[in-house]
Amino acid sequence: MKELLKFLKTLKAKGFALKSEKENVKALFKGLEDEEKEIVEDAVNEATALPEDNPKDAEDEQKALKTIKDYVGTEVEAKVAKIKSELSQEVEAFKAEQKELAKKNVGTGEKSVREARSKMNGYLRQLSKSVLEGDIATIKELTTGDAGADIVDSELSAEIRNLITEFGVARREFFTTQLSKNAYDANALTTDVAISWVDEAGVIPTVSVALTQTELKLKKLAAIAVISRELLDDEEIDLLSFIGQRVAEGFSKAEDTAFFNGGGTGTDGGFTGLLQVTAIPEVEISTKADITVEKVFELIDALPTGAHDGAKFYFHRTVLTQIRLLKDGDGRYIYQNPFEASGVPTLAGYPVVLVEALPTFASADLGLALFGNLNKTAILGFKGGISLDRTNSAVVRNQANDGDINTFTTDREAIRWVTRVGYIVILPTACVRLVAEG
Repeated sequence: MKELLKFLKTLKAKGFALKSEKENVKALFKGLEDEEKEIVEDAVNEATALPEDNPKDAEDEQKALKTIKDYVGTEVEAKVAKIKSELSQEVEAFKAEQKELAKKNVGTGEKSVREARSKMNGYLRQLSKSVLEGDIATIKELTTGDAGADIVDSELSAEIRNLITEFGVARREFFTTQLSKNAYDANALTTDVAISWVDEAGVIPTVSVALTQTELKLKKLAAIAVISRELLDDEEIDLLSFIGQRVAEGFSKAEDTAFFNGGGTGTDGGFTGLLQVTAIPEVEISTKADITVEKVFELIDALPTGAHDGAKFYFHRTVLTQIRLLKDGDGRYIYQNPFEASGVPTLAGYPVVLVEALPTFASADLGLALFGNLNKTAILGFKGGISLDRTNSAVVRNQANDGDINTFTTDREAIRWVTRVGYIVILPTACVRLVAEG
C-alpha cells in the first residue's frame, strides 16, 4: 500500500494522470487487502478522475497561438488575400481554356476531320507493316515526295490500333546469355567416362574424355524508318514509341523464325533452325495426317531421361488442331485444355508451347513438332539491348530504285534500330522432332 500511496501523491501533485498511469493505479489497488482498500479507496477514485491531458500544455498552446497571431498580424492576412486572388484568376483562366477546347473538339466529328484521321491511321499501319516486313517498295512510296507531310491535325486520335502476335519464344525457352564480345565458344561433352566391371587383376578400360567447342556468332538485325518531321512532332501521337514497339516485335519474330525453322540462308541470318538441324533425333510418320497417340508417346520415349525434366512440346497452333482430338486406350484426351487443368495446356502430361514461327499444318513439308528441353538444347546469345539512333542530316539509300533519300532537304528523320543476336545448338539429343516422310 505504501507504493500506491506514494504514486497517488505524485499524481495529485501534477494534476493529471495518463491512461497508463490510471491503469497502474487500478492494478496496485486490486492487489491490496480489503481493509487497505477501504483506507485508500477515496484517493484512488480521485486519481482515476484526473484529466489525462496536462492543462498546462493546453494553456501554453493558447499562449503560443496568441503570440503568433499578434506577431504576423495583418501582414499574413494580406498575403492570404493575395494568394486567394491569384488562385481565383487561374481558375477562371482554366475554365475559359476548357470551354474553348470543348468548342474545338465539337468539330472532330466533321467529315474533314474524320477523313484526316482515317488517312493518318492508314498511313501508320502501312508504314509499320512495311518496316517490319522489309517491303522496300512500299517504304519508298510512303516516305518520298509529299507522303505523310499533310496528314497531321491537332485533333487526330492519339490511339494507334494494331494486332500484336506473340513472338519471342526462343528468348523465353532457350538458355540465354548476354555477351560482351561478338562471339562465344560453348563446350559440350562428346566422349564420356567409361564405367566397367573388372575381374581381379583385370585391365581397367580407359577412355579419353573429349569436349567439343561450338562457336556462337552474333548477327545483326536492323530496321530503318524515314518519317516526316510533322508526324514525329505531333504531341498527341507517340509515333516513335509505337514504331519502336513494332520493330521490337519484328525482331522477336525474326529470331523465332530463324532459330526454329531457319534454312541457313541469308534470309535467316545464316542460322539453321531446330526443325532442320540434322543432328536432332527424329520420329517419323508416313504423312502429316498420320499423327497418332502412339507416335506422340514414341516422341516422348525417344528423348533421353535426362532431358525429360523441363521438356515441352512445341508446334504451330494449327498442328494443335490435329492433336487435340487424340485419345488414349481408355478414351481420355491426351491434350488437356488449360481451362480444365491447372491453367497450363499439356499434352500427355507435358506443357505445350505454341510457336507462330513454326510451319502451319498445311504448309509443313517435313517437320511438324519439337519435343524436348530447349534450355539444354540451344544457347541464345545477345549483346546489349536494341540500340536506337535518329538523325535529320543523313542520306538513306533506297534499295528499291537504287536512289537516295536526303532527310535534311526533305525535312524528315531517319530512325535506325539495331540489335545483335545469335544461337547455337549445343546438345541436339536434348530435343526430338516429329517429321513426316511425305
